[in-house]
Amino acid sequence: MDLHSLVALFDSTLHPDPAVRKTAEQQLQQLEGHEGFLGVLLQMISSADLPLGTKQAASIYFKNRVRRSWHASQRALEQYPPISDGDRTATKANILAAIYASSQAIKLQLTECLGIILKFDFPEQWPQFTVHLKELLHAQDAQRVYTGLLALLELIKRYRYTSTNRDVINEIAKELFPQVQKIADQAVASDDDLAMRMAWLSFKSYLNAIQSGLPLPLQEPANLVAWGTSFIKMIEKPVAFDKEAIDEDAAKEPVWKAKKWAVRSVNRLYSRYGNPALLPSSNIKKHGAFAKLFTANFMPQILRVYLQQIEGYTAGQVWMSERIRGLIAQFLSDCVKEKSAWKLLKPHTEAIVAHFIFPQLCFTKADQELWEDNPVEYVQKRIEPLDDFGSATVAVSNLLIDLAFDRKSATLNTILGFVNGVLTNYQQGTDGACDPRSKDGALSMMTSLSSALMSRKSPISGTLPNFLLTHVVPEFKSKYGFLRARALDTYCRYSSVTFPSKQVSNTVFESVFGLLHDPELPVRVHAALALEPMIEDEENRDTLARHLPQVMQVFLNLTNEIDSDTIAHVIEEFVEVFADRMAPFAVELAQQLRDTFMRVMGDVAANQPDPATANMDDVGEKTMAAMGVLKTMGTLVLNLEGSPEVVYKLEEVVFPIAQFVLDQRIIDLYDEVFEILDCCLFAVKSVSPNAWNLFGTIYSCFKNDGIDFIEEMLPTLDDYVSYGMDVVATNNDVQARLFDIIESVMKSDRVGENECMCACKLAETVMLHGRGKVDGMIPGFISLAAAYLLVGDAIKTTPFLVHALEVVLNALYYNPVITLNVLEQYQWTEGIFTRLVQSADKFSRVHDKKLAILGLTAVLSVPADQLPASLQNGLPQLFEAVLHVFQSLGKAIEAREAMERMYEGSDDDDSAFGNEFEWDGAEDELDGGSDLDDEDVVDEAEGAFLKELAGQAAKALGSDEDELDLNSDDDDDFESPLDEEYSLESPLDEVDAYIHLQDKLAEMQSANAAVYDAIARHLSPENTQFVQSLMEEANKQREVLATRQQQN
Repeated sequence: MDLHSLVALFDSTLHPDPAVRKTAEQQLQQLEGHEGFLGVLLQMISSADLPLGTKQAASIYFKNRVRRSWHASQRALEQYPPISDGDRTATKANILAAIYASSQAIKLQLTECLGIILKFDFPEQWPQFTVHLKELLHAQDAQRVYTGLLALLELIKRYRYTSTNRDVINEIAKELFPQVQKIADQAVASDDDLAMRMAWLSFKSYLNAIQSGLPLPLQEPANLVAWGTSFIKMIEKPVAFDKEAIDEDAAKEPVWKAKKWAVRSVNRLYSRYGNPALLPSSNIKKHGAFAKLFTANFMPQILRVYLQQIEGYTAGQVWMSERIRGLIAQFLSDCVKEKSAWKLLKPHTEAIVAHFIFPQLCFTKADQELWEDNPVEYVQKRIEPLDDFGSATVAVSNLLIDLAFDRKSATLNTILGFVNGVLTNYQQGTDGACDPRSKDGALSMMTSLSSALMSRKSPISGTLPNFLLTHVVPEFKSKYGFLRARALDTYCRYSSVTFPSKQVSNTVFESVFGLLHDPELPVRVHAALALEPMIEDEENRDTLARHLPQVMQVFLNLTNEIDSDTIAHVIEEFVEVFADRMAPFAVELAQQLRDTFMRVMGDVAANQPDPATANMDDVGEKTMAAMGVLKTMGTLVLNLEGSPEVVYKLEEVVFPIAQFVLDQRIIDLYDEVFEILDCCLFAVKSVSPNAWNLFGTIYSCFKNDGIDFIEEMLPTLDDYVSYGMDVVATNNDVQARLFDIIESVMKSDRVGENECMCACKLAETVMLHGRGKVDGMIPGFISLAAAYLLVGDAIKTTPFLVHALEVVLNALYYNPVITLNVLEQYQWTEGIFTRLVQSADKFSRVHDKKLAILGLTAVLSVPADQLPASLQNGLPQLFEAVLHVFQSLGKAIEAREAMERMYEGSDDDDSAFGNEFEWDGAEDELDGGSDLDDEDVVDEAEGAFLKELAGQAAKALGSDEDELDLNSDDDDDFESPLDEEYSLESPLDEVDAYIHLQDKLAEMQSANAAVYDAIARHLSPENTQFVQSLMEEANKQREVLATRQQQN
């Protein structure tokens, strides 16, 4: 392939004439499958004679070619030619040299390609890569060493998240990391840009190597000392900066990146492997010795360095990026939990609170600029702080909480005293002397501590009303907008505090209500959030009800302004609470929600054309906002269940939204769309013509990519069948589509057993609601289930076994004659019934047991001369299976009724879910100052939770007990029974199994005597007595039903 011709083509792709560019791009697409294409591209990229623009265009094309086709899917191979073996060999032979010869921007493009190649080719197709890597790392040329570090990082990233296949990482740590540490140490001592890049690459490689496990070579004391020394040198390295000019953009410079990765490496070592208080019990054997070594020899030094950095930062002598400040706060939080670290940290807590935590919680100059320039972003950072990854504010808030409540006897008085001092000074100062930013910080601290200070055993709970009335409520009228917003946020966190009089409560409510119309957006948002908990008060509800349309309009306006699902949640709560008052303007509200939704989706679409330049964070936030709007619409519909005429009008608003989402294949919103459709159909208990018009769209969605979302689709499809059986029974096209959905799922190799269970549930709904109306669908359902039931290892779990068996049981209950004829036709009878009888004890739910009883007794009602020969001799065994199910039915019913009582009464007892903070005698500690909490902090509940997560991780990663010592019983999925479902409803709920059996036996005795006699002759005395007890229970149930009918 000619180099000069390719250069000319790439030059043409930069031509200002679109026609010339398009022609060049088409010619490149025709050439990319030719032998030698990638090799020539690397020659171009490595050339010192070509313009940078041409080489960048070639590098981008090279990256896209590798990304698309190095390990291509079948779909990609249909669109793009495969990469030949010759090109693969040439690429691997030359890519490292190309990285070395390229500019920094192109190095990053090629390094990404290297990572893709390593992912699929190392080590099997590229075993010599580590040899090249070692040569680069030991080179004398700094650029070659830098190339080696780039390549090393890509290799380590290949294995960073695996906890089982650690051989490569262990070998790298043994063979290469000693040299990498030397490189890092030399780089730290230098000040030039390349040296700092080499330092942060070294530290980043180290961090990635210890991400999921600590290699044995790195646990050796000599290695810990060497690497630890390099980390400390980098963290302490003095860097000149301009106090007036420096900002967060500086964090992107290599020297600050190197500092960040050094801090991250230290933190990871301590939090995952070196902190005895945080070490899971399953890892004590593996990392206990290292934790002792780290805690004794390294932790004190790094803590000293961190405290010195904090001191320098507060004095203005050291600059730290927000990310580094957050990382240091996280390290200090871990120190709070470990006793030896806590003893070293304890003397510094007052200074840390006053000079490190407090200033970062105050309203800053950057906050002011954001408030004025982009109030929407300001609001999003405030109301959704956890979305702000790496936020120092979140980290220091967590540190404050850990200090106050993990070491409360030593710190809580100090923290509250500091807060009180700031608030008192502000209260007593004149306007000129008051610092509103300081008060914002003090209230922020109280907001962080709210969950525990609000608990029932809190030693200061009695002072909270006075705190709110003295320091919070007056700021609702502050001349500073940010302080009004902070006061509202603080009040919201303490909203359950009871004020001394109803008049005071009403005054507070009126103040919050009035701030809905504040000129500042953040204040209006916080006012809306503060109103949500206030609607629990009856008088507040009456006031809001009188202004409900206006309040909802304010909420909708806020949703349009900030695109936040948080405000959508407030609207949803109001819709639920004021459901009985929503009907008059429900359609108008839904129309405005629709308009909001379509505007948000228009913004999302505007960001989609070029993913490379799209603000994906903004897209994500807007998508979340759209989800919130849809959830609100669903709540609105569901709460209008008693007003079907209104719901039918709402369908005209809702269904076009569903049509839009499904037609555009916006899969992120499928869950919400199908939930809202479920709400519409469930609310009116029927399927309107508009809903049936949408059914075709749902089916098309399923055929495109909806098979992956069958679990989300199921409730809506269930509604179509349950409430639209009049159409299903008479419309062959609808039946064909429903069967195709079920069959496609059952036969697909891209879904699992959970999805197959959904198909079985839909088949069950068709048979239970369509009894006598859908005969033509029954043989197909039986065949789909038999394909699994008659293959020994086709079913992996008990839940799927039960659902597959229940397809057959439903068919028997639907029409035993049709079902038995199908089974006999394909010679499945003996195999299916053997599986049914053997699996009788798998039916654990009330629904399962009823269905087993109804299905098997349906067989017994078939005249003897119509029964298959293979069943005639097995009738006694079938009846014994029925009795076996009855033996546990009573207890299952009792358990379900207990569960129903628990759910129905859950709102009355929140002790299990709220105010769970345990003070452990904190009142005495506040008075006496005990040091009993100077031991390791161990959260047993969190430990159990982490242990459970470890178990799930072990299963996901295929780990053995040596890798993740779970100390748990063998968790065999096949033996896990189905749990009772509180929300499960079906026509079987109206069937009393005891009365049904009594009726069936009476019917058999009179009309099917041969079968009755065959069963009765083989009954044991115990079973005869048991049948009698069942008949007595049936009589009791008849009396109960008769009493209910008389009462009605």
